[in-house]
Amino acid sequence: MADKFISERNLRFLLYEVFDAPKITQYPYYAEHSRESFDMALDTAMKIGKNLMKPKLTEMDKNPPEFVNGKVKVHSMVRGLMKECGEGGWIGAPFSFDLGGQQLPLMISGACRFILSAANYSASVYPFLTTGAAHLILSFGSPEMIESYVPKMFSGEWQGTMAMTEPQAGSSLADITTTAEPTDQGYYRVKGQKIFISAGDHDGADNVIHLMLAKIKGAPAGVKGISMLIVPQKRLENGQLVSNDVNTAGIYHKLGYRGAPITQLSMGENDDCRGYLVGEPHKGLMYMFQMMNEARIDVGLGAAAIASAAYYASLEYAQQRPQGSREEGSPAKTPPSPRSPSSSMRILRECSSSSGPWWKAPCRSSCSAPCMPTWPGF
Repeated sequence: MADKFISERNLRFLLYEVFDAPKITQYPYYAEHSRESFDMALDTAMKIGKNLMKPKLTEMDKNPPEFVNGKVKVHSMVRGLMKECGEGGWIGAPFSFDLGGQQLPLMISGACRFILSAANYSASVYPFLTTGAAHLILSFGSPEMIESYVPKMFSGEWQGTMAMTEPQAGSSLADITTTAEPTDQGYYRVKGQKIFISAGDHDGADNVIHLMLAKIKGAPAGVKGISMLIVPQKRLENGQLVSNDVNTAGIYHKLGYRGAPITQLSMGENDDCRGYLVGEPHKGLMYMFQMMNEARIDVGLGAAAIASAAYYASLEYAQQRPQGSREEGSPAKTPPSPRSPSSSMRILRECSSSSGPWWKAPCRSSCSAPCMPTWPGF
């Protein structure tokens, strides 16, 4: 397996020469940062990727999560990664200092996510799903919700998810049938099923906080009747975590994403699943679009990261695979030159797919020398 999975040179070229990332520090929110702090974040992300995540990539792919006695067991490194990301401030990096965040610009936190996703995409989804779920609570939840859930999510102790899809309702969210029945106790009784929920249950965190879409009984038909609730896997009672009647019915594995459990959840089998309304009733889909749109960006970022890792793996293979004769009549094999016509075509195609945007990026320096990255092993 190739040791290299991204080009640090190209990443910094984009950040500093093309987008001039340090310029954002002119704004008060980012005034505590500088190019030095940005470099420190990138360097730390590379260390986590190289030392913690990349070495477990193949192992996690060959040994996916297991569903044992109604519970999901994941690779032991997941708990360590969540702890590392919590203690290092990665989960809450873009958010304000007051909330325990780093006020790191999205451009830099996104670059760090790119590094970690390229190192081990399956592992990277655990902390960054939690980021998106916590952001929903910060944006639309009550102060009590923020106090109860966000610190534990930022610390990596609790996992966060987005729980929308149901067996009969994928992109057609108007068709969801999960219900939320009001009570006079300040919570709703939730009943229904969700499917394909990434990291929806696992033993790498002490609790899982679902940001779930449901319909309050008597709500308007269609998407105008969808509400959002916090549905924890375990709820707090008298300072203790107890079961919230959220049960895992099974797990799925996605190609290229086998290190993270894709779960099917059943809520309210014992009529004791409690959900807590986020924001106003019937505005859940509007709220969820925040995390959905963030996830769309992250999926694109993850695709570019995986393509980058695949490029360097294929480049290393092409350079090491013995084929062709050293000289006419000699049986000895030698690796092909990456400059040969056939190799050049393939390498350029892979390189343009994974890193095309910066091949034509303008340089911000005053020199006349071309800034096109050194090919093919940049």
